[in-house]
Amino acid sequence: MADFLDKIASGINKGVATVGASSKAMVEKARIKTVIGNLEAERKQLAELLGMKVYEKCVKSEELVADESIANFIEEIQKRLDGIAEQQAALKRIDDEMSQVVGQKSGTQGEGISCACGHTNGSGAKFCAKCGSPL
Repeated sequence: MADFLDKIASGINKGVATVGASSKAMVEKARIKTVIGNLEAERKQLAELLGMKVYEKCVKSEELVADESIANFIEEIQKRLDGIAEQQAALKRIDDEMSQVVGQKSGTQGEGISCACGHTNGSGAKFCAKCGSPL
């Protein structure tokens, strides 16, 4: 019976050790993957900054445009910038139209029947919206 209990205890100890080692390995792998992810994000950011530097130099002077693919990238970037400018102009037009509509509505609300309290009510109002007096 002692051998049986020893085998059970040994199996449990191995299981606990295996679970502990697996957990530790999983935590360490997750930490390493996080470090790799951070380094990859930094690399992408640096590549983007490098690309912007090259783009700015190419736009300012044609010296760096020795390769046709770089010229194509510059052309595509300019198309996107033009598209952004068009969309921003469209947003401004919508804002201007909304300002005019809101301004017209508030102007028409001011027209109508004046009350003794000085408040101007809408043309169809039967009572003053400010003091409640009959109009």
